[in-house]
Amino acid sequence: MNNIAPATLLLLLIATACAALAHVFWGRRWKQLPIFWLAAFMGCLVAYGFGLHVPLDLPAPAGIPVLEAVLAAWLLLIVASRLRV
Repeated sequence: MNNIAPATLLLLLIATACAALAHVFWGRRWKQLPIFWLAAFMGCLVAYGFGLHVPLDLPAPAGIPVLEAVLAAWLLLIVASRLRV
């Protein structure tokens, strides 16, 4: 069985948690859930890919800036929630 890298697993977990919570807040139809998940995952990837960091000394498990990934995910989730899908 193939092992998943810790960074990949953490990004997937953060995106899934953020998308599920956004769907609870703003979701009206089930077809919005994949859109929310994609927006959250893209936000996490942007934070990780560009190496965004706030000027605080926060831990980064597996090299993932968790606070920045969550903030970027929610920023894109807000944009996705405003789309008429």
